[in-house]
Amino acid sequence: MRYAFSTSTKISEEFSGYMFAIATVLAFVPALMRGRFLRIGAGLALMPLRIRAVFELLVGLISAAFCLVLTVQVWSLFRTSVEFGSVSEGYSATPLMYPQAILAPALALLSVAMLARGITLSRELWQGNTSMLMEEENVVD
Repeated sequence: MRYAFSTSTKISEEFSGYMFAIATVLAFVPALMRGRFLRIGAGLALMPLRIRAVFELLVGLISAAFCLVLTVQVWSLFRTSVEFGSVSEGYSATPLMYPQAILAPALALLSVAMLARGITLSRELWQGNTSMLMEEENVVD
């Protein structure tokens, strides 16, 4: 395309990077809620259900807190970009506030999803219901 139209593709590379990052963060929420988020659960199957319920709640709380810290930091970065008019170093000189304005709410949504998933899974395990775990283990896509 570069040679056909005699124009640089640097701008499209920059924009595709922004879109990829935002799409990835937005895709985390449905993946998490469907039990397809990357997890290492080697020792989890050995835990009694009630201990695992407490563990899942703690993981949900810690994950939500971590995502909340990221949200606050990205929001702060957004405000700084607005204040100083920060732009990318690429050919497009894209105002950085635009991708940051989308990323901050996406991370906030992920924080809520992490908390909701931890609470829901913990409650189900505490009651002895393992159907959510069975759905996770039978994923062969």
